[in-house]
Amino acid sequence: MKKFFKRLFVNNQQHQDKVNALAPDSNVLEPNDIYTIDAPVNNPEQDKFKRWSFSQRVAQTIASRNDPSSLVIGIYGPWGDGKTTVLNFIERNLKESDEIICVKFNPWRFTDEASLIKGFFQALAEAIGKSIASHSEEVGKWLDKYSSGLGLNALTFNFGVVRVNLGQGIQAVGKGLSSVELEELKKRIESLLKNEGKRVVVLMDDIDRLDKNEIQAVFKLVKLSADFDYTAYVLAFDEEMVASALSERYGSGDIKAGRNFLEKIIQVPLNLPKADRVALLEYCMVGIEEVLKDANIQISEEQFRYHFLNHFIDGLEIRVKTPRMVKRYINALAFSLPILKGEVNYPDLMLIEGMRLFYPALYEVVKNNPDIFSVSPFTYNGEDYKKRSLEIINKGIQGLTTDEEKSAKNLLKALFPCVNQTLGNSDYVSNGWRGEWDIDQRASSSHYFSRFFSYSISDHDISDQELTSFLSQIQDNSVETTISNIHQIVGDQRADLFILKLNSRIEKLSSSSSQNLALAISLSGDIFSKEKTFLSRYLSSAEILIGKLVENISDDQIKVNVAKQIVLDAKPISFAIKCFRCLVPLKEREEIERHFSVDQERIIGEAFSQRIKEISQISPLYIQFPEDFSSLLYVWSHWGDKEEVKKYLLEALNQNPKSVVEFLKCYLPTLYSLPDYRARKWDFERNQYNSLAEYIEPSLIYQLLQNIYGSKLDNPEYYESDNQQRSLDEKVVSQFAFIHQFVIEEVGSSNN
Repeated sequence: MKKFFKRLFVNNQQHQDKVNALAPDSNVLEPNDIYTIDAPVNNPEQDKFKRWSFSQRVAQTIASRNDPSSLVIGIYGPWGDGKTTVLNFIERNLKESDEIICVKFNPWRFTDEASLIKGFFQALAEAIGKSIASHSEEVGKWLDKYSSGLGLNALTFNFGVVRVNLGQGIQAVGKGLSSVELEELKKRIESLLKNEGKRVVVLMDDIDRLDKNEIQAVFKLVKLSADFDYTAYVLAFDEEMVASALSERYGSGDIKAGRNFLEKIIQVPLNLPKADRVALLEYCMVGIEEVLKDANIQISEEQFRYHFLNHFIDGLEIRVKTPRMVKRYINALAFSLPILKGEVNYPDLMLIEGMRLFYPALYEVVKNNPDIFSVSPFTYNGEDYKKRSLEIINKGIQGLTTDEEKSAKNLLKALFPCVNQTLGNSDYVSNGWRGEWDIDQRASSSHYFSRFFSYSISDHDISDQELTSFLSQIQDNSVETTISNIHQIVGDQRADLFILKLNSRIEKLSSSSSQNLALAISLSGDIFSKEKTFLSRYLSSAEILIGKLVENISDDQIKVNVAKQIVLDAKPISFAIKCFRCLVPLKEREEIERHFSVDQERIIGEAFSQRIKEISQISPLYIQFPEDFSSLLYVWSHWGDKEEVKKYLLEALNQNPKSVVEFLKCYLPTLYSLPDYRARKWDFERNQYNSLAEYIEPSLIYQLLQNIYGSKLDNPEYYESDNQQRSLDEKVVSQFAFIHQFVIEEVGSSNN
């Protein structure tokens, strides 16, 4: 572990200085020192928190006392701080002295006051009887009578082969002994201890685990029996919890009254030395290393140091106060890391688990406000966001000290950079970083956030391990198998997410895998070309991914052949058009980066135009594909024969003149309205008129419309799209007629 920790802190002087300041003489853990962290320690060689020397001093003080009077020592410390270990060490030291009789008594095992007191005197009798065998029967009788004088039932004491049952004797005693008789029994026991040169030391643990009534019973017991000469009590407990329980019975009800009562019983109060902070830190790192090893999870040195350890020290370490807190943390990681293996960023998960345990209120507000702490390209970072996020953060850190607040904010800034502006660090989170957060599976990504808090992958999510397995098999699978696997992963609702996740991984795919995947996606257009929401259209696009995959193909000839196969086979045709536009930019997009040379584009374009020509024979393109009609027309005319296209349209309209309105509607632009991203047709304008005129004479269109609408077109009005009193057909016809008449007048004026 020495090499491990040296590696963690090398070249990190700031944290090294902090560690040195905390404990310049701390012992370093070795791997073979690892043991169950929460278990009490008996072996001083396993003392990680300097409890042995403290325990030695306490034990030596007790053993060297000449004063015969009783002594009650209180070892105060919070839960999990090692009180049981200290008692074990004290007992170990005391047993080195032949004069000491140790009685280990745990009140947690008894359910009521009577059984508690009975159990205590039985344990006392057994311990004294074993140490002073010649008087074991006498001691049993004395303590039995003494306890019965306190109003208890019959006791049975066992001393090896000697068994004493004094139930009948107690019946003769009656309801209780007089104070004189009790004092006489007490003197007999004290005299025996004095003559034998023995001192009894009672060690009591787990007092603070009892309920209030049981705690009160324990201190009643101590008060009744602690005045035996040659006896000492070492009681280990959380002083605040016990004082609170005692205050309800022995005081005015406030904790101060409980502490006043304790002062009457506890003669020597000792606060357990706090666990050394660096020892706790090292202790924690040992546990983490073991958890990672058991889960077979690899984290690079850089990731561990810069993405976990630094933030652990700056954000969590201030709240890690006891060995038990470390154990709880290690147990949490032992649970969460294997469950989310391969699905999240490990340093982030370890930090969030720390937040859950050490800042529970903050954890809850983060968990319940993903819109504040996770980001997408549409996260709004205005003043309203800053105000609301600050209110939420303040709610989560309420009740912390100033230093703890600072650490909690450090933790938030490390995990969720989008709150940096709220906490005064930054005004901007770039889209580039957002993309990296997706790639790195960070908690700050809106696509990964929920995993850190649910310990699961939702039905609407895609497992990263499943995706990794899918990608690893592509090269060896057929296109048909890859298509089947895509359908299995995507299902009915995860197409956009599938594409989004693939986008961050395709650079690592081989040329042959890229070829296989591009063809498979092009043949799966039925699931990738469904109607999308505004957000999904912005975030993911299967056709763009296909373009990137084709670019991954190293051999130029194979690349051209794959692109050609895609535009010939991709389905439906609307998806084929989108793929074509990403492979071979249309005229208006010639400035973007190109995948092919002009000659190669011609080969691909001619293949696609031939496909369009063939499907046009089924029925008019503007009837089959109204949304894609203009793009199909452009590809056919640009990479095929424009005159052939004009002739085709003329024949189609002559064969079915009434379809002219459907023809016109194909030129209406489609707009999408927020927030539901609902599609609606916009106005037919001069640009659309000019596009139409490239393929067919507008006068012919006007004549066909006049045959349908007659004199209504003599003085057409331009009904705009928001006119609710007119149908879409009426609006597009009137708009076309209005523009057509304007153009005729414009031409006439210019000729004059």
